[in-house]
Amino acid sequence: MKRWILSACILALTAAPAAAVDIRLDSYRNPKSENFRIFNHMYLDGARGGLMAYNAWLKRHGQPSFCMPDDLALTTEQTEEIMLKSAEKRAAKGDWLVSSLLLWGLQDTYPCDKPAATK
Repeated sequence: MKRWILSACILALTAAPAAAVDIRLDSYRNPKSENFRIFNHMYLDGARGGLMAYNAWLKRHGQPSFCMPDDLALTTEQTEEIMLKSAEKRAAKGDWLVSSLLLWGLQDTYPCDKPAATK
């Protein structure tokens, strides 16, 4: 069932209209104006919220993607730092998606403990 839901989500995202906006690293780092900088931060906040909501669903079903402390509330500045460190770690080019870099950064920053191997 989980695989079906994940497949449906991926299909819905790839079938979205071309007008849907994804922020790329280069656009994020070099906004055209102050308004674009503000929009980029709003986008990053939305991406963080979406990833955290999806991760809560995954956690409820036993396989979270990242494991943040329950009492932690990330600020926009902390979220940006996590995303930019992720970009640096991966030597990301300007066309990389900010949301993907954020996901990988959250996984790097808040890894989940691996269950002990059974003998």
